[in-house]
Amino acid sequence: MTKKLTVFLAALALAASVSGQCTSPVSRPEIRSLSPEDRARFFQATNKLRENGELARLSKMHVDNADTIHGHPVFLAFHRVFSNDFATALNKVDPGVPVPYWDWSLDATDPASSAIFTDDFCGGNGAGPQNCVQSGPFANWQMTVEKQHCLARQFNQGNKIAPFWPPEALLSMQQTCTQYGALSSGIENGCHGAVHLGISGDMSTMFAPNDPFFFLHHLMIDKLWYDWQLMGPETRFQLYDNVNYQDPPVSPDDVIPGYPNMHVKDALDPRSGFCYVYVDSGSGAATKRLMDEINKQSGGAPPSASPALTPAPGQPSPDGAGGAPSPMPADASGAPAAMPNTATLPSIANAASLAGNGVPSADSAAQLNALTDNVSKLGGNSANVATASAALHGQQMNFLQNAILNGLSGNGAMDMASALINRHHRFLRRHIAAIIRRGQSEGEVPGLSLDQILTGVAGGLLGKNGLVGHLVNGLGHVVEVLPQGLAKTLQAVGSIAETAVNDVCDILKLPKIDISKIPENERQIPYVAELPESWYSMNNLNATYAALLRQQVHDMIDGYNRIPGYVSPAVLHYAANKYATN
Repeated sequence: MTKKLTVFLAALALAASVSGQCTSPVSRPEIRSLSPEDRARFFQATNKLRENGELARLSKMHVDNADTIHGHPVFLAFHRVFSNDFATALNKVDPGVPVPYWDWSLDATDPASSAIFTDDFCGGNGAGPQNCVQSGPFANWQMTVEKQHCLARQFNQGNKIAPFWPPEALLSMQQTCTQYGALSSGIENGCHGAVHLGISGDMSTMFAPNDPFFFLHHLMIDKLWYDWQLMGPETRFQLYDNVNYQDPPVSPDDVIPGYPNMHVKDALDPRSGFCYVYVDSGSGAATKRLMDEINKQSGGAPPSASPALTPAPGQPSPDGAGGAPSPMPADASGAPAAMPNTATLPSIANAASLAGNGVPSADSAAQLNALTDNVSKLGGNSANVATASAALHGQQMNFLQNAILNGLSGNGAMDMASALINRHHRFLRRHIAAIIRRGQSEGEVPGLSLDQILTGVAGGLLGKNGLVGHLVNGLGHVVEVLPQGLAKTLQAVGSIAETAVNDVCDILKLPKIDISKIPENERQIPYVAELPESWYSMNNLNATYAALLRQQVHDMIDGYNRIPGYVSPAVLHYAANKYATN
């Protein structure tokens, strides 16, 4: 076939896709299924995008629109359009070049050991003082966005990468979510960031598209959405909502940021809009085979979450105008404004107590109630005010130190309260230390002014960025993303038959593995890593919500690890080369 004819056919395909008349969608395969020749062709075309400035254009677009495309419902839709922009650019330099995705869930247990990080694929970790990529097809790349620098990678555990979400968690999320926003928020607050920060370097920035790993990763994210749509094709290719987000109502007619002529509705069905489909890697089918075995043994259907928690009075329902409630407002001084109707003072105090020590405490709640009530009545600078301030300061220190700081040690139970404390204890300690230092320097021990008490308590606990604000905002009335009741289902499973494990090997096209040869510690699905606070802030995400999802994934992992004979598809994939039988 001549090059002119190839270009002509590609143009026809593009015209058909724009008109919604796609008859022969292009298949997007998993990168490891490509032949060495096709893989090299993809890498060469990607390098041409770096040379002709297209990769820099895409990186700059991602930077310029960063604040509107992360932490908002348009996250999945934008990145579908953006990834297709990359695919279109590839086809301009090499018509018909394959555009693969990377199923990182198969590498979840030990990502850095994956073939994807070898020179035959995308190269490995960075090296040298600038962490420059020095191996593989992207070695010694020089980038211009946001400034002149080498393409960098810096794995988040030295020469290792922290575990990703395993296939079980991804399939459970897809089976649980019934609304677009629930899936989008689950992906964005859950599995998405682990890959970015695992590879790190350029991948941990808003100019992450400098690294081709960005597109391999986001094509996988797009596939997660596409596979979810296929689970309900009659309706899900039209779904777009703001569930679990704090955005105002959204519409399929909304414009995609960075693409003024593209609307969300144009991106909802890639089969007709962009004219592509995904070729499954086998991870989903393999996981479903194991889940079917579990369901058969437990004698029940797969656990699923209720579509939504009951909204509080005054809060929109999940299918209405909003998702999770907004943070409590604060005035310019950092003190909280009037409490919203949905959160009375006792309920906020009780929530603060719960965040502090893991169990509701009437005493701690009463302390905070009394403190807030008394402070609100103080005024002037008289001796009486100073005396009252001294008494309230003692109460403040008691509440902060006992109800909050004692919760730092915990009892080993990784519940949501301890997760919150682990994330915010430095912030609280800093407030307390500052109050003590200022009081000592001014000779006001234990007396403090009204403003200082408000700064320490209202700012640290009830302010816009306070601990209780995170608690209320993060856990309030959200649609479930992961299944409830899964642990109980898993407890009913006696063991997994060897035939089921063999079926998984067949689905994944792996050699048969003698399970007994896999060390017990390598058979366990590892926990996923906690991401730094800076990641959630940079991406407009809710760290509390993310911590809840992570804990649910850990509970799920514990359940699977308990089942005799259960081996995750990710573990089988990792162990195949080490323990395969002839």
